[in-house]
Amino acid sequence: MKHSVDRSGLGYWAEKEMRLEAAHLLDQVDAVLMKESKQVTPFLSFALREWIEALLRKEHLSFMVEGGFPEAERVRMLLGPWGETLEAKDAEISLLWVRPTNPRVQLEHRQILGSLMGLGFKRDVLGDIQVGQSGQYIAITADIAPFLLDHWTQAGRDKITVSLYTEKPDVSADLGEERRVTVNSSRIDTLIANAFMVSRSKAQEWIAQGKVRRDGLVVTKSEAEVQPGDMISCRGQGRIKLLDSSQTRKERTAWQIVLFRSQRH
Repeated sequence: MKHSVDRSGLGYWAEKEMRLEAAHLLDQVDAVLMKESKQVTPFLSFALREWIEALLRKEHLSFMVEGGFPEAERVRMLLGPWGETLEAKDAEISLLWVRPTNPRVQLEHRQILGSLMGLGFKRDVLGDIQVGQSGQYIAITADIAPFLLDHWTQAGRDKITVSLYTEKPDVSADLGEERRVTVNSSRIDTLIANAFMVSRSKAQEWIAQGKVRRDGLVVTKSEAEVQPGDMISCRGQGRIKLLDSSQTRKERTAWQIVLFRSQRH
């Protein structure tokens, strides 16, 4: 028998605006449960994404995330009945390439976001903003792209050129922070805990929640051993690149890593 989703979880949100956004998400979940129709959410903050994912797993619904960039922080979620095939293109995300008219000017994140908010757009139609080699890229809902291409001409005091980008964006590499961590074992939960300075139980919780990937694949076992060259991503926290390891005099393992922390903008 079809049923509507339990709404008691809305009490989690103290702020009225966040509670309204969460209620809209529950309406979309109801549409999947009652009408068996696919849904696509607005761009979600990390907190909303975490909250709704827990509910979707409980209701045994299919879902996938798409943000327009690899490892995007702000994403749209595609929802469907269990077993439904979901495709990234259905997220209807467009990438805009934003460049200052004056080549000596360097645009900043706050300029771009502020100018878009000044045009009357809410944050839920805007995804990540990432720096490129010769401008900045922003993920947006496809329906607002025509307006922005025609009318978005300035960010702060700087004149800009805006175009639709259909190739792989040339986002600037995050050089990360190289560091050395010493661990008792090369288990993935132990390494994550030391790299992000959290408890091992917290690292195991991230793994159990499906937040951890190694080289793009979801990690399901906390005891999995890591190897040099592995790239480990922890959703909402950042990524760890494993360079090499050596044994210490006290028979511990010293790992040389590069830590890329999440920006969550």
